[in-house]
Amino acid sequence: MAIFSMRMQVIGRSAGRSATAAAAYRSGEEVRDERTGKVHDYTGKSDIYGSEILLPVGAPERLSDRVTLWNAVERVEKRKDAQLSREVMIALPAELSHSQKETLAREYVQAEFVSQGMIADIGYHDFDSHNPHAHIMLTMRNVDEDGFGKKRREWNKRQAIERHRQAWEEYANRALERAGFEERIDHRSLEAQGIEREPQIHLGAKVMEIESRGVQTRVGDESRRISAANYDIDQQAAIREKLLAVTARDQGIPEAPKLIFSNESGSELNQVLPTPIIESSPAPISQPVKPSAVPSIEPELVRRFGEALVRRRDEMILENSPVVGELSAVIGKITAMMNELSAAAAEVAGKIDEVLAKGGKEQAATDAKLRQPQQLEGGQAMQSDGVAEVILRHIDPRDLARHQAQIAEAKKTAPSVEKEQEPVNRQEPSKQRQQKQAKKRDQGMEL
Repeated sequence: MAIFSMRMQVIGRSAGRSATAAAAYRSGEEVRDERTGKVHDYTGKSDIYGSEILLPVGAPERLSDRVTLWNAVERVEKRKDAQLSREVMIALPAELSHSQKETLAREYVQAEFVSQGMIADIGYHDFDSHNPHAHIMLTMRNVDEDGFGKKRREWNKRQAIERHRQAWEEYANRALERAGFEERIDHRSLEAQGIEREPQIHLGAKVMEIESRGVQTRVGDESRRISAANYDIDQQAAIREKLLAVTARDQGIPEAPKLIFSNESGSELNQVLPTPIIESSPAPISQPVKPSAVPSIEPELVRRFGEALVRRRDEMILENSPVVGELSAVIGKITAMMNELSAAAAEVAGKIDEVLAKGGKEQAATDAKLRQPQQLEGGQAMQSDGVAEVILRHIDPRDLARHQAQIAEAKKTAPSVEKEQEPVNRQEPSKQRQQKQAKKRDQGMEL
């Protein structure tokens, strides 16, 4: 099945990579790195179908040799974090023959990259499997007879990458059309296409080799999860379509006839299907006209059916989950604990109500006692009028009792005013007599 898959990356020294090692791996050849002296040998790689190097106009012929080309790239890049090459990986349509795959890749690379001045090293992989693809290593500098010049930063811009993606869609679809296939690819994302599917991930040669030995990998598990989710989505879509068809049939909606046209032009189709001429009727129509059946779909029915499918899927997942029993037991314990707490809270609330009720009765008895008329010392009753009663209601009975006790104690200990004044009254006449007698003695002495 033809699918759109394009990945771009930069091969750089900052990640510990080299252009010579990448070229050897993608071509399945032996390449010696003159800078480090290391030999990269991938001649035993089995998934290589072929490889080739495409040179732009003005490039020296010596760079068509893979060892010479990538050692020249390694020499011209001096920085320890230098970017050595750009790589483009494209998935080739499995419907095409091997020669058609090569021709398609070569035409695309020549038009999009080589024509701009890049040298392209193409490696064809997995042509006999369900995942045929091509690795394209591209140089990043101008090249002429003297070798490499300045780097072309504009080749890495986002606008250029988007243009390459769209161009690959056009080239692949033209190749499929020439080969007589109806399949087409689309460079847009699934969301932009309005497709409710999760994008699949690329496994890669190493992952596929490990998986082929029966060892499950994290990438492989994620790919299988995505495939299962997409299968579920496709099944739901098929069920929805079937439900809509059944609903239309139950409502008596006739199925629309399928019209198959040949390759007539638009003018010929208009002649075959002329537009009917509607004439105004001179007299009113005596009999009612039966309206034509118009297809109608109940959106609410479709929505409810989709929700039921989702609920059923969740239930199946929960039923197959090994932790459902443990979760149920924990939930049961939590429920019992909550019931015990609720009972204890109700008991405490009842006791609080009893205490409050008892306190209310005592307060009512105290208020009634205070509202009764108070007896004075002389035995006369002190009648409280409306104002006094209101005042007594707002006085704490304990404070009132304390003040009354203080007043009684003060009355017992305070001396009588009359007793304090009596000695003064008794002493005043004797003092006057003594003064008179002293005056008389003084007068006698004078005589």
